[in-house]
Amino acid sequence: MVTKILIGLKRGNNQLSGPLSFWWVSGFFWALMVKWLGLQFGGWVSLLGLLGLSFWLPILAERTSAQAWSWRQRGFIWLGQLILGLIWLPFGWGGYLATLQASIQLPAEFQNTLFMTRYDWLPWVVPIWGLLWLGSLKWLPAWRNQLQAPTGWRDWWRQGWRQRWWPVCRKLVRLVGWVIGWLMLALVLILVTGGLENGNVELGRIVAILSVASLQGLAWVILASWWAGWFKLPMTRPTKLSRYLITGLIIVTIGGARWWLQTPPTATTAIIAHRGVNGDDGVQNTTSALKRTVQATTPAYVEMDIQPTADRHWVVMHDPTLQNLADKPGPVQAYRLQQLAGLPLREHGQRGELSTFNQYMRAAQKLKQPLLVEIKAVGDAVQLISPFADQYAAKIAAGGGAIHSLDYQVLVRLKQRTRQLRVGYITPFYLTAFTPNVANFYSLQALTVTREQLATAKREHKAVYLWTVDRPMQLQRLSALGPTGIITNQPGRLRRLQNQAPHYYFYQLINWVISL
Repeated sequence: MVTKILIGLKRGNNQLSGPLSFWWVSGFFWALMVKWLGLQFGGWVSLLGLLGLSFWLPILAERTSAQAWSWRQRGFIWLGQLILGLIWLPFGWGGYLATLQASIQLPAEFQNTLFMTRYDWLPWVVPIWGLLWLGSLKWLPAWRNQLQAPTGWRDWWRQGWRQRWWPVCRKLVRLVGWVIGWLMLALVLILVTGGLENGNVELGRIVAILSVASLQGLAWVILASWWAGWFKLPMTRPTKLSRYLITGLIIVTIGGARWWLQTPPTATTAIIAHRGVNGDDGVQNTTSALKRTVQATTPAYVEMDIQPTADRHWVVMHDPTLQNLADKPGPVQAYRLQQLAGLPLREHGQRGELSTFNQYMRAAQKLKQPLLVEIKAVGDAVQLISPFADQYAAKIAAGGGAIHSLDYQVLVRLKQRTRQLRVGYITPFYLTAFTPNVANFYSLQALTVTREQLATAKREHKAVYLWTVDRPMQLQRLSALGPTGIITNQPGRLRRLQNQAPHYYFYQLINWVISL
């Protein structure tokens, strides 16, 4: 096994230093440049960079075949690559999906429609895509043949149709072994970085930079090794030009790694108590939990949820039904305010009472605690925004609070009634960047957040709050990305972690690996 790995690495290194060295090095350089463009500029600038990068594979294939292709053949290879790339898009393109998302802007109204109807279309789209992806595996060997000698769509289709599915899967499993090996090395380097940073921060920083540069270079060597194996390329002698090219690329790679890791953010991430709780200290969204959480953790905001009742008042409740906390049937909006106010609630062995929004606001005002109010996108909430704004917007703004919602129309109506109130758009996942919109900040799902997202929001001069983050590793890893705030059920835990010595480069190295 070790012998095969060494032979593979030698073959890949030979490719990088052989006659095709210029194309391998230029491709690597451009790939680094596109990531930089995505983080630094986004929009049409990085989109042009991605477009340029998409031509690299067809050019490399033509140079490898040592035959001049027609423009029809080049166009066929480029379009075929695009089709396969779109099918494999959910796998992230090795981190370039985030660059693509930062390069494309779609109106918030359009994305809002997709977000609000996701439970309608996701059950159909995911299985259809899964079948399409599984089917595409049969056409991969035929695509390799087309890269060697393009003949056209009909031949590619026929070859793929005749290809048996299981042999392809077995070959892909062998390739996965390389990926696993790369990840194991990455894990070792992460642990070494953490250990060294614990004793000497600057030494940990240097090792983190060298780790990112080395892992990038190794990934390129593995890709070159695969390429040489597919095309059955012979071993060649290094050229003089390749030595200069690789030396220059090493310098650029180390510089790029140093830029990506950057330095620890100067501003401390704001602590936002999700649903007004601190662990299991009380029932979510109750005034009793609010008081304990504020006294114990002094969060920047207490995030809480409101939704309308049958008689068009507002109560503090996250779930659409009362089943979980009050063991009562039916949705919250089917009850009148008098039926809900003071209703006994139980959670985590704790007791509380269901609060009206007025009661919760008064309790927060006594504590001088700013609120981050989520208006739940349920029932006729959107139609009630105008009277809600007239009654509460000035009070929330005066208390230093803000409002966010999953329904963009809520934000639009709030801004139509009052300009001084800060409003934020909650996104369940990241689709693309937004065109100019009314939101003052974004509340982003932490599971899908990317460095490119944060950079895009920063260019728009908008704050970013990540939700919902509770585990110690996640709290520290995401804090290293530099969001404005973190919405957490464990504000006390986050406060304690912030008072400890940070391991910034350790967590940034983890972030880099995850971003791939």
